[in-house]
Amino acid sequence: MYKIIALIALLALPQLSHAVIEFKQGSVIVDDEIEELLSDWITSLFKVAGLKDHKPKIYLIVNPEINAAATVGGVIMIQSGLIAKCENASQLLGVLAHEVGHIAGGHVSRIDQAANEALIPAGAALILGGALALATGNPSLLAAGIYGGGHVFERGMLKFSRTQESSADQAAMKYLDQLGWGVTGMRDFFKIIDEKMALYAQQLSPYAMSHPMTSERIQAVEDHAREKPQQSPSATIEANFQRLRAKVMGFFDDPRSLLQNLSRKKLSAEGQQYAKAIALYRLGKYTEALSELDNLIKSTNSGWYHEMKGQILFDTGKINESIQSLETASKIRPKAKYLRIMLAHAILESKDTNRANKAKAILIPITQKDPDNTFAFRLLAIAEGKSNNPGQALLALAEEAYAKGDLDLARPKVAQAIKELPKETPGHQRALDLQYEINTNLKNSK
Repeated sequence: MYKIIALIALLALPQLSHAVIEFKQGSVIVDDEIEELLSDWITSLFKVAGLKDHKPKIYLIVNPEINAAATVGGVIMIQSGLIAKCENASQLLGVLAHEVGHIAGGHVSRIDQAANEALIPAGAALILGGALALATGNPSLLAAGIYGGGHVFERGMLKFSRTQESSADQAAMKYLDQLGWGVTGMRDFFKIIDEKMALYAQQLSPYAMSHPMTSERIQAVEDHAREKPQQSPSATIEANFQRLRAKVMGFFDDPRSLLQNLSRKKLSAEGQQYAKAIALYRLGKYTEALSELDNLIKSTNSGWYHEMKGQILFDTGKINESIQSLETASKIRPKAKYLRIMLAHAILESKDTNRANKAKAILIPITQKDPDNTFAFRLLAIAEGKSNNPGQALLALAEEAYAKGDLDLARPKVAQAIKELPKETPGHQRALDLQYEINTNLKNSK
C-alpha cells in the first residue's frame, strides 16, 4: 500500500519542462477566473430571463472556431475562439444573451437531455489557473459528448431553425436592455460573423440555412438600437473581459506569434501585459514572465496575478515562495476552489513538518462539497499516506477512481479500504456506502 502512495506522490510532483505548453483541441478547461466571470454574467442574464431555477455551468472548449452553445439545465459551452475573436465585453455578452434566449425560449431540444446528462458527471478536464494541465476528471468523455454524433456542436452555428434564431436574438436584445449592457456589441459581433461568411455566403441559399442570414440579423439589431439610448457594460465588466480574453489568448494562441502581434490584438494595456506574461511562461521564459506579473501586482494587486505567479514558482521548484503567493491569492479570493487545490498541492511538496494536516484541512471540505473533483482526491490520498492513514488513503483513491468512472479500479480500492479502516468510524461507513454505489453501478451496466 505504501508503494502505491509513494507512486502517487511522484505523479504529483511538478514537472518542469521548457517545451512550449500546448493544449489539445477539444480539451475541456476549468479555471476559477474564467468560470467566475462568465458565471456572474450569465447569472445576471438568467435573472432577467426569468430562469430562476437555473444555475450556470460553464465549459470552455479549446477550439479556435467561433462558437457557443446552450443545452438544457443551464449548461453553456463556449469555444476559446469565441472569446479570442470578441474585441470587447459587449460583443461576448451579446452572444451569451443569445444563448440564454435559446434556453428561455425552450429551443433546446429534448434529444439533448441524454447527452447533457452524460456531460455533467464526466467532470472537468484541465485546470488553467490553479494547477496547469493536471487531470481532474476524464476529459475524453466530455469531449466525446460535445463533438459526438447529434450533439450541440455537430452543426455548429446552424443548429436552430431560422425562427428560433430570430426569437433568441429578440430575447437577447431585451435582456441586454434590461441590464444596461446595450446591443451594439451584438451588432458588431454579427459583422465579424458576416466577414467570416463572406468567402462562401454566395454559395449558400438563405432558405437552406437554419440561421437567418447575418445581414438580416445586423439590420434587426440596428433597428432596435435606433429606438433605444446608447448603453454599454460598465468599466469593471470591460476590464474583467479584457483580462479574460488576455488569459485565453495567452494560453491558447501560438505564444511566439502572440508576442509579435500583441499590439494588434485590441487588448487593454493590462490585458496585453497579462497575455505577455502567460505567453512567456508557456515558452519557459520564467524570469521574464514573473517580472511582468510583479508589475501587474504592483498596479492592481489582483488575486489572479498572485495565483499565476504562484503557479510559475511552483513549476520552477520554488515551493515556499509559491505557497506565499498562493496564500495571498487565496486570501483575496477565498472561494476560488482550484486555487485552494493548487495551494494544497504546493503545501504537500513543501518541507513543512505539518504539511499533511494543512493540506487535509484544505482538501477535505473541497472533496465533501465537490465529490467529482478527482485531483483533490488524488492529493488527499497523498496527504493521508503522509499521515500514515492507509485506510483513508485507499478510500481517497477509491473515490478518485469512482469519480472518473473507473469502476474496475474503484472496487478493489474500496474493498481494501474497508479492511484497513476501523469499524463504526465515519470513514468505514463511507467506504461501505461507496462500495454499494460501485456495485450497483456495475450491476446496472451489465
